[in-house]
Amino acid sequence: MRGRTAVTEKRMRFILGLGLGAVVLFGSVTPSWAAAFLLRAGDLQVPAGTVVHGSAISVGGNAYITGTVEGDAIAFGGGVEVTGRVEGSARAVGGNVILRSTAVVDRGASAVGGTVYSEPGASVGGARAQPYLPPPGPPSHWGGAMPFPWVHHFPVESWPWGPVPFFMLQWLLLGFYLVVLASFVASAWLVAVLFPVLTARLAQLIERDPVGTLIAGILGWPLTVVLMVLLVFSVVGIPLAMLVPLALLAALQFGTTAVALLVGRRVRRSGMAQEVLVGAVILAIIFGIPHTVGTLAVLGVSTWGLGVVLLALLEARRSRASPSAGPPASPPA
Repeated sequence: MRGRTAVTEKRMRFILGLGLGAVVLFGSVTPSWAAAFLLRAGDLQVPAGTVVHGSAISVGGNAYITGTVEGDAIAFGGGVEVTGRVEGSARAVGGNVILRSTAVVDRGASAVGGTVYSEPGASVGGARAQPYLPPPGPPSHWGGAMPFPWVHHFPVESWPWGPVPFFMLQWLLLGFYLVVLASFVASAWLVAVLFPVLTARLAQLIERDPVGTLIAGILGWPLTVVLMVLLVFSVVGIPLAMLVPLALLAALQFGTTAVALLVGRRVRRSGMAQEVLVGAVILAIIFGIPHTVGTLAVLGVSTWGLGVVLLALLEARRSRASPSAGPPASPPA
């Protein structure tokens, strides 16, 4: 009976994990009255009369807050437009923050790669915000759920096989993006399920020494290249040089899974598999944001992931090399 119960629990966790991923990726933009957080890929809307009991997070789109958000209103790769009330802060990464005349933000408003605009009557931090009228248009210059707005600049008439219909190119790129997104999320979730102890240990190491892991990752990239060059120039090391890229990919997979665990844990604490799933979805969508935001995110997460694996290996080698303390010597009779 215990074996059947354990198998049933594992199946239920698997189904819940897949369901959570489907909701995050393809969930409809319907309001939530009792959610600890509201997460959407693409545009997010909190209609008037709706209360989100937590933070409202949009990844790859704009966040439109007309109702009430008891936490923070955050947009990665988009902007935030507040018409209602945000009891936390309004933050945008890669977009603008627009505070309409009826907006009330209890803490503060900030925009990385954008500007904070406020209409007369908007309130921030309990005081009237200095009016700074926003330009017409959405909060971000690439708003919308399509993650490839820069495809408008592709010279579709100059392809070797002739002109390609614009909508076909959009859907091909979107399909490729979803495949890469699903592969990254699935591999991170699988690593967390198969190696939970190692994933948790790497995440703890990042929390304990975030600067050290980042520096180790920055140094790890050139050291990997130097190692491959040295192995290639040595005849005996040529077969080993072919294994270096595989080892690098494995290190990045474990390291980025640990980063995804920390991201998912910041959103909401739950089981490790669910935390990694949420964190990996957020990271993967941020990776697809055009211009410099996605590129910097990929580089930063990869460097952090590589650094934490290198530090973990170094600590493991030091612990093995240090002599174990033996029992104290008995005094002479």
